[in-house]
Amino acid sequence: MQKHNLIIDKNIEVTITKLIQYFTYGGLLEGFPNEKSNNKILERTEIEAKQLLLIDDVFTIIPEQKIIDEEVHRFFGRHQELPQVTCIVLLRSTDTYKDLKKDFSELAVIWYQNEYVFPIEDTILEKIKEIPFKKICGEFEYS
Repeated sequence: MQKHNLIIDKNIEVTITKLIQYFTYGGLLEGFPNEKSNNKILERTEIEAKQLLLIDDVFTIIPEQKIIDEEVHRFFGRHQELPQVTCIVLLRSTDTYKDLKKDFSELAVIWYQNEYVFPIEDTILEKIKEIPFKKICGEFEYS
C-alpha cells in the first residue's frame, strides 16, 4: 500500500491516515442546490468529520459555489453548486508543537473537488500547504 505524505505549514510532513470521500449531493432527493442548502452541507460535513474521525480539530477549505443559472428558481435562491466530491482526510504528524509530552498531532481536513481522490486537485494541494497545522492541530498520546 502506498503511503501518502504531504508537506504543509511550510515544513511539516504529515501522513494521510484516513480518507473518506463521497458525492456531495449523493443524498439530495429533490430540488436543486443553492447557497442556503450548500451552507447546510458545509456545516453537516464538519459535524460528520468530527464523528467519523473522533476528533474535534477540523479545518475546512471553503469551496467556491459555481453559479449554474441566475434566472432559475429565484424564489429559492440562485441555482449554484459545490464541487461534486466531498473529501475528508485525517492528517497525522509524528511531532507535537504545543505540548511536547504528547506523542503525535492530527488534524481533519475537508475539501471539495470535482473528481475522486487521487490525485488531489492542484489548487486544493496549494491550499492544504497553507493550513497553519501547528496552531490548529490536536495533540494526543498513545494509550
